[in-house]
Amino acid sequence: MREILLLLNKYFYSKPTELRKILEGFQKIEDTLEAPKDAFFKLGIQGKAFDEFIKSRSEEILKLKFPEDINVVTILDNNYPEKLKNIYDAPPIFFYKGDISCFNKKCLAVVGSRKMSSYGQRAVSRIVKDLCRDFTIISGLAYGVDGFSHQITVDNNEKTVAILGSGLQKIYPSANVGLAEKIIFCGGAIISEYPPNADPQKFHFPMRNRIIAGLSDGILIIEGGKKSGTLITAKLGVDFGADIFAIPNGIFEPNSEGVNYLIKCGAHLVTDAKDILEFYGVESNIQKTEFKPTNDWQKNILEVLINGPKTVDEIAGLTRIGLTDLMGELIDLELLEAIKVIEGKKYIKI
Repeated sequence: MREILLLLNKYFYSKPTELRKILEGFQKIEDTLEAPKDAFFKLGIQGKAFDEFIKSRSEEILKLKFPEDINVVTILDNNYPEKLKNIYDAPPIFFYKGDISCFNKKCLAVVGSRKMSSYGQRAVSRIVKDLCRDFTIISGLAYGVDGFSHQITVDNNEKTVAILGSGLQKIYPSANVGLAEKIIFCGGAIISEYPPNADPQKFHFPMRNRIIAGLSDGILIIEGGKKSGTLITAKLGVDFGADIFAIPNGIFEPNSEGVNYLIKCGAHLVTDAKDILEFYGVESNIQKTEFKPTNDWQKNILEVLINGPKTVDEIAGLTRIGLTDLMGELIDLELLEAIKVIEGKKYIKI
């Protein structure tokens, strides 16, 4: 049976609606190997992929060997994730390595730019570390924010799931093969709707994003341009009913435009893991450590706030830090829980 599912997926993976009709239309999956064309026509199945399947099915099934370390799930199986099943173009079949029972926990996608900035890196390090105990972290194993989110999670020996834009035997980027193995070792999983030996293709990645969004209760956007794949994932999340969270960034940063746009459109602004934990009613066990400034600007800002709340203009006047640089430092200090904004748009030291 697994080989038959692999065969069907080989020809119909880019047509999830048709593949689902086949799975639901035949009482036994084995019947697809012998059924006449008319049986498929009644289900509305036709076209080039169908013609190639009919022509090759008898010979192809003899050649296929299903990899022993890869599991397969169909949308008709009990262990198919319920949230994913409810999206309009759910993958009828997906392959996985690892343990997909981690989907029984609340799932949070963490996505962002492949060209992660030092600011994005600090945000992921701080926030994901404090969230991965209570959420299964989902991302795309790409360079940048995706891969780093997985890395922070496994470094804390927690569960994360990587959704691939390639087959499980062709992990992309290849530099993250070791990370994929760590994900499995820590009790998470790597998942793909593509045949195990499928190479990465450009069109695979937008399709992959719908699975990330479909599996997630919430999506945390770290960085991203206004026309990036990150924003596509956020839009899909809105369509699927996920909660959207975004970390603000400076207005002059190249990766900030999309994130700040989402906040203007109603995404939940996040400066700390507690913002998300409190949103879902999860009790925080985060241990606060004493903050130590990492540069002279931060030291100067904290010194002027010792004497009480200050507006941005007041801080700028007292520290003589340029407004652009000051705003960046204030955001950093908020993320680090060294300061916070109170009524009247004033900052206070925590």
